[in-house]
Amino acid sequence: MNSKLHILIAFLILSLITAGCSSNRFEADISDIELNLEFVNLDSMLQKSKDEKLKVLRDEFRKNKSDIFDYNVGYCLGINLNNDTALVNGINRFYTNDYIKDLAQIISEENIIDSDRKNTIKEGFRRLKKFFSSGKIPKSIYQINSSFSSSVFSTEKEIAIGIERYLGPENKMIKQLPNQEFYTWIKESMRAEFLERDVMAAWLMTNYLEETTENYASEMIRWGKILFITKVCYPELEERIILRYNKKQFNWAENSTESIWKYLVGNEILFKIDEETRINLLKEGPYTIGLPEESPDRIGQYMGYKIVLNFMNSSDMSLEKLIKTPYNQILQKYKLD
Repeated sequence: MNSKLHILIAFLILSLITAGCSSNRFEADISDIELNLEFVNLDSMLQKSKDEKLKVLRDEFRKNKSDIFDYNVGYCLGINLNNDTALVNGINRFYTNDYIKDLAQIISEENIIDSDRKNTIKEGFRRLKKFFSSGKIPKSIYQINSSFSSSVFSTEKEIAIGIERYLGPENKMIKQLPNQEFYTWIKESMRAEFLERDVMAAWLMTNYLEETTENYASEMIRWGKILFITKVCYPELEERIILRYNKKQFNWAENSTESIWKYLVGNEILFKIDEETRINLLKEGPYTIGLPEESPDRIGQYMGYKIVLNFMNSSDMSLEKLIKTPYNQILQKYKLD
């Protein structure tokens, strides 16, 4: 075997090792990470509580400085929280509605947040705690019926999951939702496979990476950081699930990365500060405004993830340092694959 072949083989081996280290460097043993995280079914508690107990329940949440009861009952269900009679009548009226009774039965049968899903969620937060030793971790996760107002809501210490929004587009209760309010693309997104991703992303958005105000690029990179960390916390989840795409949407984005980047640069979008640009490229919708109608929505989140992934694959930066790294430093190093 000649020397050139020796060198070539050595180079290939080194490349494989380097690639392996890059993709696996966030693998971690989390068996020793303690986590005190409880799951509470507030939806069930509200259904089963008698009149006086409902008032006691409200007062207990407020005494514990929890916003979850007020959010669920006051915001999602639109019930007066401070008038005892209105509170009791409003909750009773909600849970005796025929549609809600049928929905409650379906939710109970589906048991979406089962023991396996609870364990998966816990593992994700153990990983988060592993990489952010002093970072915030939720104390409780509540299952609520949000009356289709909210998928996941996060405070500084708790998370609420609107479980009815994860029943799936083929579920009869979802099909019955009025199309003028719940468009097809909204119903299509109501899938349980996105639940863990949504929980972690909501927690990171609230407690680790707050919304930026500089320009579109800063917010795009913030989303990239959120999604990258979510992927690290749930390494078993496919990238398309982290991005909240179906296979067709993900493939379109993957095949169009270069043209998307050229669109952003060519139209000088990266440093725009108007709210319309953010909404068009980062918010949910049937597709991304400005791109072909076959494009998935939130293409700005996708590009943010790709840019952060590119950045982290070419460095040995920790996650703690990543969240503090200025967006322009990450953006400057981006190169199309």
